[in-house]
Amino acid sequence: MTLRFRFSNTDMITTAGVAMRPLEINDAGGTFERVGQPGITEAFSHQELAEMMRRPDTTYFAGYFDRAAQQIRRSKPVEVISELPEKVSRLVIWRKAFCDAFLALEAAGDIKRTQEAYDQARARLGAETQRLVGEAAAAPKKARPGEEITIRGIPGSRTAFQWVRAYQASSYSPLALIPDTYRSGTRDRRWCPHAEALMNQVVEIYADTQRPTRVQAIKETQALFKEENRRRADAGAAPLVIPSASSIQRRLDMADPFYLYAKRHGAAAAAAHFTLFSIGPDVVRPIERVEMDENRLDVISLLTLTGIWSHLPRERQERFETGRRWLYIAIDCATKCVVSMRLAETPNSDDAIRALRDIFEDKTHLAQAAACESTWHHHGGIGTLVSDMGPAFVSDDFQGTVSSLAITAHLPHAGRPWLRGFIEVILSHAGASAHAIAGRAHVFPYRGAR
Repeated sequence: MTLRFRFSNTDMITTAGVAMRPLEINDAGGTFERVGQPGITEAFSHQELAEMMRRPDTTYFAGYFDRAAQQIRRSKPVEVISELPEKVSRLVIWRKAFCDAFLALEAAGDIKRTQEAYDQARARLGAETQRLVGEAAAAPKKARPGEEITIRGIPGSRTAFQWVRAYQASSYSPLALIPDTYRSGTRDRRWCPHAEALMNQVVEIYADTQRPTRVQAIKETQALFKEENRRRADAGAAPLVIPSASSIQRRLDMADPFYLYAKRHGAAAAAAHFTLFSIGPDVVRPIERVEMDENRLDVISLLTLTGIWSHLPRERQERFETGRRWLYIAIDCATKCVVSMRLAETPNSDDAIRALRDIFEDKTHLAQAAACESTWHHHGGIGTLVSDMGPAFVSDDFQGTVSSLAITAHLPHAGRPWLRGFIEVILSHAGASAHAIAGRAHVFPYRGAR
């Protein structure tokens, strides 16, 4: 299947050092004019465009010739958010979330551009901004009761209206929110890998058909630590720090509610208890809407059911560290093709960004390495990216990358899985157990586009 790219007259493509601007895109291909050489045009078929976009010396600039984008480039020192210092980029991402929250409330009729209406809606505007930016969710640890929490204060009405006007005038580019004065003037792991693996066992202990209580699951998990420390004492090794009941409780709270309900009551009961799918958005083009999510699974079960475990040497099996990993997965809503899958040890923005990058790349070499019968060529530029409020997705690094790629990002409210129905259906069927994921992981990427 030949990919068909959508270009605007304001875009620019640079390949082999030659900059070109799209003039016309039709069923046969596209006609491009060289930048700085009016009247010099070249025609490419869709196949030639697809091969060109795969070349490492090809760069695509969305909206490069847009008037608002040119004004921003003249007034701002960088072209993408990721080039800014971390402190400044976090501020810009927060300002973008504030403007998005303001425009959303304004569209709903809950706020107006008057000082009186703004003052009345300050509390709701601040809460909506905090939800969109997700700084609290992405924090390394939750605040204890009574602990001080630093939250950015929303600006006054005059400054707020200036930000919103600049944001709209720049075609909603976050670069317009870079402060003009920005040039003036512990995340360490709390537990060792072995302790992490034992703490994760609380999920499996609680997710049992006997339906133990949370207190029982926590006590059994602490008993695992005590048993492990006895073995370590006999071997002369240092003991593990036994986590408190509240720490294990927080780890259990992180588990997928559908997974726990399905393990305790059955998959049918879980499907009836949770709303899994709605009609969903109307999409007609590939990669027009991509839904992305993360799911935790057992690695050894996955390796066993896919046949990889049996091919590992025995000494490698003995050294393999038990535990669970996180699967980042993205699906194209138009074709129902999985366009990215990546395993990570813990939810983090770096692996989420790598999974996002895979959506833009041809992954056929991975399919060939796995001896698959079909290619995994499904890739392209994203129109809208929809994810949940996971810490990796709301992190400044991930949101900055999404903004730099000129992708429209949607972060639906938590607890409403039907707003991301396509990816939730996959994870509800394949995420109920690691066994199901192992059985489905090699199927979804190879379904052909409609």
